[in-house]
Amino acid sequence: MNVVPEVILGMGYKENVDIWSVGCIMGEMIRGGVLFPGTDHIDQWNKIIEQLGTPSGDFMKRLQPTVRNYVENRPRYPGYAFDRLFPDVLFPSDSSEHNKLKDLTDFENTASVPSSIQSSDTEKPTYENASQARDLLSRMLVIDPEKRISVDEALLHPYINVWYDEGEVNAPAPGPYDHSVDEREHTVEQWKELIYQEVMEYEMSHNAEDADAAARR
Repeated sequence: MNVVPEVILGMGYKENVDIWSVGCIMGEMIRGGVLFPGTDHIDQWNKIIEQLGTPSGDFMKRLQPTVRNYVENRPRYPGYAFDRLFPDVLFPSDSSEHNKLKDLTDFENTASVPSSIQSSDTEKPTYENASQARDLLSRMLVIDPEKRISVDEALLHPYINVWYDEGEVNAPAPGPYDHSVDEREHTVEQWKELIYQEVMEYEMSHNAEDADAAARR
């Protein structure tokens, strides 16, 4: 399970709660296994701080007294660097798309980049797929939600921006899902046909939207 720290600790949550979940999914796809395999909320909290480190005193002050007492009395962990959590060997070779990416230094020199996604190391620009991915993960997998990257900021990150499509981002929300399809009995071949039809309908709709957007330019 990928329960976010603020939910585990009863802090409430805001929009970037999903950034943590996306970071966990991305990290698990890279590692090929669960990042924080806790058996319950307490065990999962322990797994989180063992890897990411014990949060700061400022973070502790925002916790409810009983929760803060528990968290402060846990062993303190320094956490691991992200190049150890996600070493280069876990990543495929750089794709042609990522080879075209601007490095983080160029990215951060633009006025539109929020300070929360500026790299702490601007002396060593990188074009590497692994480095870009780790940098994004290090901004998503942040225990303190006040310091975690936002959705809008994540879309500006070089690792994501290579696939950024404003039309997709600002597209209207899809209609409600038809659950009746799932409730019917189907053979394997019928499921394959239903999935194929769904993909083709999406492709046709997506291509039509692209054509309309191109015509308006």
